Amino acid sequence: MAYVFVEHKIGEWSEFENIFRSDMARRRRLGSKGGRVFRSPDDPSLVYVVFEWSDRDGAREFANGLETHEAMKWATSGVWSIVNVVDDVFETEA
Repeated sequence: MAYVFVEHKIGEWSEFENIFRSDMARRRRLGSKGGRVFRSPDDPSLVYVVFEWSDRDGAREFANGLETHEAMKWATSGVWSIVNVVDDVFETEA
C-alpha cells in the first residue's frame, strides 16, 4: 500500500474545496482508494491531504503528473504545495 501526503498553503477555502472535489474521478482512475483532508486550527490556510493508493506506481504517476500540478496551482491560488509518496511500513495501536 502506498500513500500520497500533500501539504498545501491555500488562498480561499471554497475555491480549494471545489477544485479538490472536482478532481476525484481523475484520482480514482489513477488508483486512489480515497483519502482524508485536514486543516490546521492555528492557520486555516494550511491544508494537509492523505491519499491511500493501490500501488506505488499509480501514486507516483499522480504525484508527478502535470494535471496534478496544474490542479494544485488552481486550488491553492499558486501559493505552494509539497507532495510526498510513502510506503506503509507498520501500524501501531497507540
